[in-house]
Amino acid sequence: MKIALISDIHANAFYFKSVLVNIKNENVDKIICLGDLVGYYDEPNEVIDLCRNNNIMCLEGNHEEYTLETKVYAKEKEELYRIKVHNKILTKRNRKFIEELPKEILLEDEGVSVYCTHALPQNSSKYIYNPNDIEDVHLRGYDYYCSGHTHIPYIHYKYGTCLVNPGSVGQPRDYTTLPSYAIINLKEKSVSIKKVEVDVNAYMKHLEKIKLHLSLRDILVRKNA
Repeated sequence: MKIALISDIHANAFYFKSVLVNIKNENVDKIICLGDLVGYYDEPNEVIDLCRNNNIMCLEGNHEEYTLETKVYAKEKEELYRIKVHNKILTKRNRKFIEELPKEILLEDEGVSVYCTHALPQNSSKYIYNPNDIEDVHLRGYDYYCSGHTHIPYIHYKYGTCLVNPGSVGQPRDYTTLPSYAIINLKEKSVSIKKVEVDVNAYMKHLEKIKLHLSLRDILVRKNA
């Protein structure tokens, strides 16, 4: 089985479409999204529709919890998170979609286990910048432990488990500024991070046109970062 891992799309359908084209060239068997389809940018419905239409397995991130009001967020961040805006524009069908998202996904194929969650089990808001901070109790002997949330990709090995963070599709925060995803090839026992070229200038012009908060534009080009 060959799996593509994506995460933290954050309503950025522009980047997401480019990533999907790239993934399709990899001939994967499954695509799994590790949460945060919504939040920040302006096309939550388009992102959810793309996930549904491409049979992407999705789980719940902290921004889905904010949207569903099952997790409290700092209200002073509303201008950035845009939770109220997304709640107003989400279709009933797409709201139902995020209401039904699981908090974790476990795949098993020919004796190999792949565990997926947004950050930590039952804690979608915990930032794990150092994968060694993931405690052994969370690994539970899985062959692969997959999480997102930090927007920074990594591949790390700990006590027989491969820890994978695919980075972010919609708001990459590592040094490249490019959206990323991960490929896990269970047959070949290989893992890789893929970067995708996007037309950042075209997207910046779009965000400027709709007058999105300046910091949401700056972070995409590392201005003032």
